[in-house]
Amino acid sequence: MDQPLLPRYRYVINRQDVITSVCPLWLAFARENGAPQLTGEAVIGRPLWEFIEGQETTHFYQLLLQRLRSNNASTIVPFRCDSPTLRRYMRLELTPDSEGNIRFDGVLERVEQTVPYQMLEPTFPRSAQMLTLCSCCKRILVESCGWLELGDVADRLRLRTKPQAPKLRNSICPECLAVASAPIKPSNLGHAAGAV
Repeated sequence: MDQPLLPRYRYVINRQDVITSVCPLWLAFARENGAPQLTGEAVIGRPLWEFIEGQETTHFYQLLLQRLRSNNASTIVPFRCDSPTLRRYMRLELTPDSEGNIRFDGVLERVEQTVPYQMLEPTFPRSAQMLTLCSCCKRILVESCGWLELGDVADRLRLRTKPQAPKLRNSICPECLAVASAPIKPSNLGHAAGAV
C-alpha cells in the first residue's frame, strides 16, 4: 500500500545561499504561524543567513550545506517546529543540484497537542534569565541536568505560573550537531504534491 503524499514546505537557495524561490505552502505556513511578514517579496533575493538565529545554528547549516555540495548528495535533518500549543515533528530534506543550488523540503511527520508554553510565544514578556534552545530538537539546556524537553524545563524551573518567560538563545545540542558531521550518503528523496 502506498503511503500518502505529505505536503512539502519548499524553498530553494542558489550557490551563494540566496533564496531564489518559496512555495505557496511555505508562505501559508509562515502566515498561519505568526510570521505574516515572510512574504515571497520579503524573502526571495535575500541570504538564507538573515533568517537563521544563533551563531551555532548558522555554523551548523553552513557546515551541512558545504558537505552537501562537495558530496553532491541529499540528506535529511529531523527537527521540530513547535508552536505554543503544538509539537510539530518534521524532517528537512536537503537536496543539492549540479549547479550548487539546494532545495529544502520541510515535511510534517506528526503533530501532538501540548500544554500551552508561554515560553514559545514571541510576544510574551521576558525576564533577564536566558535559556539555550536547540534549534533542531527544541530541547533546552539546563546546566545542572543537560538538554531537557520544554515541559520538563517548565516544571523544573516553575515557569508555568511566572509572569515572564526566560529569553531564548538559539543553539544546537550535541546530538543534533552530530547530524552535520555524520557521513552523508546519497539518498533517493521522492517528490510530493504541493511542492514548487
